[in-house]
Amino acid sequence: MSPDDRNSFWVRIFDVARRSDDWVRVPRHYTRATAAQLASDITNSHRRNHDTLRVKGIVIGEVWEARWNTAPDGPKDDHVVWIGLVSGVDD
Repeated sequence: MSPDDRNSFWVRIFDVARRSDDWVRVPRHYTRATAAQLASDITNSHRRNHDTLRVKGIVIGEVWEARWNTAPDGPKDDHVVWIGLVSGVDD
């Protein structure tokens, strides 16, 4: 991982989620399609080629769960994503 990757938004969010025992809300709003695609990519990341993942910060061997829904604090058509670590590399 390059120094730039370590400072990316997604790397930081996954680091926060690894330290949490609960769901972590991604602090950005997305369109419905983007939120659904991100949640799918994250949930299925352990089944995909690590080099082609669209989000940075997932470590090989980790299993993540992700959910999306309308943003309770945003405009009507904004959506948010929550992530949670199911099992880490050391589990």
